[in-house]
Amino acid sequence: MTAPVTGLIGFSFILLLRSTIRFQTTGFSHFSKRKASRKNLVVCLWHNQLLFMPFMWSGRWGGAHAIVSRSRDGERIAAILRFFGIGTIRGSSTRGGTSVLRQVLAMTKAQESSFFVTPDGPTGPPFKVKDGAAFLAYNPEVPVYCMSVMYGRCRILGSWDRFLLPMPFSKAYFVCSPPLYLGRSKEYSVRSLEVEKGLHIVNEVAMALSLSRIRPEEADAILEKRFGESIREEFLTVRFSCGTEEQKGRKDS
Repeated sequence: MTAPVTGLIGFSFILLLRSTIRFQTTGFSHFSKRKASRKNLVVCLWHNQLLFMPFMWSGRWGGAHAIVSRSRDGERIAAILRFFGIGTIRGSSTRGGTSVLRQVLAMTKAQESSFFVTPDGPTGPPFKVKDGAAFLAYNPEVPVYCMSVMYGRCRILGSWDRFLLPMPFSKAYFVCSPPLYLGRSKEYSVRSLEVEKGLHIVNEVAMALSLSRIRPEEADAILEKRFGESIREEFLTVRFSCGTEEQKGRKDS
């Protein structure tokens, strides 16, 4: 009974805190359409920004799984996520990694689920993507979205990940990348670098918004410029895999 009770307490606390926070979202257009279509997708975010991310799945109960470690903290997180309608796959790069891979591949083939992953978890180092997280991006048809959230006022806890706890009545600035189609043809290490780069970009934009250094319309332009056409190039290369069709795909982009 401990886990359900802990989950309910955590869920209630998050809802109460959420009721005092104003949300602003930037760059979520493509993600929202993909989520509404009920097609598979992958969301990557840093571990210290987990608190409010389940709200980005609002409007669609079920159909998503988060990869959560088998630690005691992981059990608490899993219990809270269940109240948000998000399932969990228990494992990490150090414990249960093979089992996680098998479950993810089976779900992806069956078009059964989308995935949330914190690629610097469960123990760090913070803000560094581990190679093992890149297997989620193996399918060229499934987009990866990098997300970040920063707050107008918050506390940085003393945990390994420097967890962000927003202050009541502050504002949350959510930023989402365009879809990243990383494909099969890149090595895990290369895909990891692409995800890490994307997470740093959305983090920088969210931070600039929270400090009022840029306006929302400027944030959209920055995301478009920083990610650019390269986010679709790999996808097009895989899909248009021969001759003139490949060239046409590149030209049309």
